[in-house]
Amino acid sequence: MPALRVSLIIRTRNEESWVGHCLDMVFAQDYPDFEVILVDNNSTDHTLQVVRRYPVKEVLTIDAYRPGLSLNLGIRASTGAFIACLSSHCIPQRTDWLSTLVAGFADPGIAGVYGRQLPLAFSGAVDKRDLLTVFGLDRRVQTRDYFFHNANSMIRREVWERFPFDETLTNIEDRHWGKAVTEAGWRLLYEPEAAVYHHHGINQANDGDRAGGVSAMLDLLERDLVTALPDSLKPENCNVVAVAPVLGEPRDLQGIDLLAGLLRQLGRAGYIRSVYTFSESDAVQETTKRAGARFLRRPESLRARDRTLGEVLQYALGEIEKGGDYPQTVLYVNYLCPFRPEGLFDELVTEQQYKGLDTVFPGFIDYNDHWANAAAGTFRRITESIRPGPDQPALYRSLYGLGCATKASVVRRGQLLGERVGILPIHDHIYTLRCTDSRPEPGPPSRHDSQSPVGWTAELFLREFRP
Repeated sequence: MPALRVSLIIRTRNEESWVGHCLDMVFAQDYPDFEVILVDNNSTDHTLQVVRRYPVKEVLTIDAYRPGLSLNLGIRASTGAFIACLSSHCIPQRTDWLSTLVAGFADPGIAGVYGRQLPLAFSGAVDKRDLLTVFGLDRRVQTRDYFFHNANSMIRREVWERFPFDETLTNIEDRHWGKAVTEAGWRLLYEPEAAVYHHHGINQANDGDRAGGVSAMLDLLERDLVTALPDSLKPENCNVVAVAPVLGEPRDLQGIDLLAGLLRQLGRAGYIRSVYTFSESDAVQETTKRAGARFLRRPESLRARDRTLGEVLQYALGEIEKGGDYPQTVLYVNYLCPFRPEGLFDELVTEQQYKGLDTVFPGFIDYNDHWANAAAGTFRRITESIRPGPDQPALYRSLYGLGCATKASVVRRGQLLGERVGILPIHDHIYTLRCTDSRPEPGPPSRHDSQSPVGWTAELFLREFRP
């Protein structure tokens, strides 16, 4: 049986230091029938000058690089029954590399074969570790595992015609393809004998931007898996307690009971298991009792205004645990912040649990120009552009009082905020309103009419807080 033609697709961008070594070994292969098509992404060095020294069939160019788009472009210009994919900085180890990949297709159920990747003597420690742990010595057939790597691979043309590479992905187009073909009933083969040298490894020395991109693509591929949590970590099973500190006597606004309104809001939340107020006031205790919540007596030592919120919550948590209640999350709320987006409390808990965060709170998103006081009465701009809108980097004004979900382990150390923080963006100014701690000065009735800020706010309170 005559050998079937192989089309070898090589992608380049500024690879003058590597592409010659790659092509030396490609054209030393013992396989009798193959063509080489190179797809270049606007190289600005001498890559293409080096390529011209070799009998490459065709050189194509691509401007907006996407790995799948680049491969599909090369494959459409090719004629082979098998398509080999090779990165231009990968160097085949032996002259039988190509024939070893082809031999893997003796099994008609194999859609693609990928080979081993080896570090070089000067590869970094991280790259050596990754290559040697991922690409082992055992040949294996994959029926459900869709790991595949196009730095060193070969696929059937007939399979590609049904499953071309996704042209929109910024990376891991190979694993996306592997998932599609294995779900269609095809198998993948890892062939360690078809090895190449790959100096920078599969994770490029743990480059943060690349890792973020790969992770985002994996999230899409494994949506069910990456969004899964053990039952005990799911928001509905997490012991979340809300703590509402009240210093002094509770405030109202034109007869509206702000604390009672907050307790009703907390009662509507699905993921809050218990609610505590923390105060020295008997009036707060009575309001708490009527709402079916729990009251904690605030000691004299924590009534001074210079005590931090972390200290207040730390003490409250200690009292809660003395009562046999052991929360995983403490949700701090301020009753003087009456307006919140519907479902905010549950959203905070969900964000915290599914992202593994220490603390989550709302933040008012602001694209405007901001300045800060500097030395000697001068001012310093803290934003990068005077242009408003999305062109301006966003600043977030923390709105802890709306709700701040923090792990109990952080609160136990006397801190409100942990190291890993998430912010839920808030866009509506209404949610930034807060009653001041000081009472307004006496004045004529016109100070509180419906056109004044206090009167206008009171009308909003009436809609939200009347039982």
